[in-house]
Amino acid sequence: MDRYIRRFLRTYQGFVISGVILFFGTLALVFAVIPGIRATGDLYDSLKAVERDVGALQGKLALLVALNEEDIRDRLILLVSAVPQEKSVPTVFSTIEGLSQQTGVSIIDLSLASPGTLASMSATIRQSASEKKIGASALPFVLTASGTYDQIRGFVGKINAIRRIFDVTNFDISISATGVTQVRLALTAFYQPLPTKVGSIQAQVTPLSQKEEAILAKIIQYPDVSGGFTESLTPVTGGKRDPFSR
Repeated sequence: MDRYIRRFLRTYQGFVISGVILFFGTLALVFAVIPGIRATGDLYDSLKAVERDVGALQGKLALLVALNEEDIRDRLILLVSAVPQEKSVPTVFSTIEGLSQQTGVSIIDLSLASPGTLASMSATIRQSASEKKIGASALPFVLTASGTYDQIRGFVGKINAIRRIFDVTNFDISISATGVTQVRLALTAFYQPLPTKVGSIQAQVTPLSQKEEAILAKIIQYPDVSGGFTESLTPVTGGKRDPFSR
């Protein structure tokens, strides 16, 4: 038996050695080379992801450094006066009262169509489809005012051009024989809580678009007739710790 084995090895020695080398080479390829290639590919993908994150952070840092904190706060206060964080019913009343004094009309009645929970910041806000579309929650109310025709015309004409934003959804006007004009307006005030969580480091920060800048400039031009009654800003709480703080 040994003689046949030795004869076989002498005859096919080259093939045996080549087969052994091929066998171990295949094992090395399967268990070492291929996993190494995969690991290298994963490291390359991770490196590219890190490079993208670093680029995004550099862009965010450049934008944040260029911003002025006082200017941001002034803009935020301006926007909150137009669309408060809460339903802010007192600012609705004070704005309507200020506009009525400015135009000379008399407010006969003012009632909220759906008052709900006035302390809306502490309640869960469920927006309708239309509210989600405009990006703010709605507070409908109805008011009745009387005055001369010119006074009512001035009141209705200015109600869409004041700091606290109102939307006129419907109105009825009547003129008596004595010339007294009465109008019944169905309006909607808007409110939207500020974000309560700080975004992640990777969250993108984009500057205001030209359209947004134009809207902000338009709101700045609207007069504030609320008599200085404003809601205070609610600080942002919760979320992730500011990674840039020390």
